[in-house]
Amino acid sequence: MIDKLKEFNISKDEIEKLKNFRSRDGFIILEDNEFNNMQSYFDQFPVYKNITAILTDGNSNYWCVYVDTTMKGMVCYLSHDELNLEPKFRSISNFIDTIENNLDVFDFDDFNENHFEFPATKEIAEFPERSELIEKLFTKLKAEADEDCIQQLAFMIMALSLNHEIETNIYPFLDDENMYIQERAIELLGFHRYKPV
Repeated sequence: MIDKLKEFNISKDEIEKLKNFRSRDGFIILEDNEFNNMQSYFDQFPVYKNITAILTDGNSNYWCVYVDTTMKGMVCYLSHDELNLEPKFRSISNFIDTIENNLDVFDFDDFNENHFEFPATKEIAEFPERSELIEKLFTKLKAEADEDCIQQLAFMIMALSLNHEIETNIYPFLDDENMYIQERAIELLGFHRYKPV
């Protein structure tokens, strides 16, 4: 797996952080065989083309890192129940630090919204290239034809958007023809405790 991450040009520091992580219940580094099986599975579907799995909970759920140029290095959670690939952490390092600082957390459901960097109203979610990243995602969204990819791009845009961008980056999705995109927009308005709504 580590060699593949190098091929994807994930930074040396991030790879080193992952190499030094000791697996524990709920957060298990993928063995090469499982990693290769997941890559073969991902290769069959356009919606997974930009991620690769790095950790599993042992129950067919995976933590994945983005390997494409737009979202490179960000970490998302792939649940076998519901597809939502919005970023949760800005980097592998931030993800690993969160696991190591919360030893009472054993799976995704044990985290609360304050553990994640995205979606967030906290200053930690602000970084210099965030606005540019959202613009790139909107551009990709306009050009995308695959329905699953469209849904995930919408989720990413909304997750990266801060409270002051709700009207431009979340409101438009309330009228989307995809009910899952509408639902996520409503959930995020609640997350942001947006008083006008």
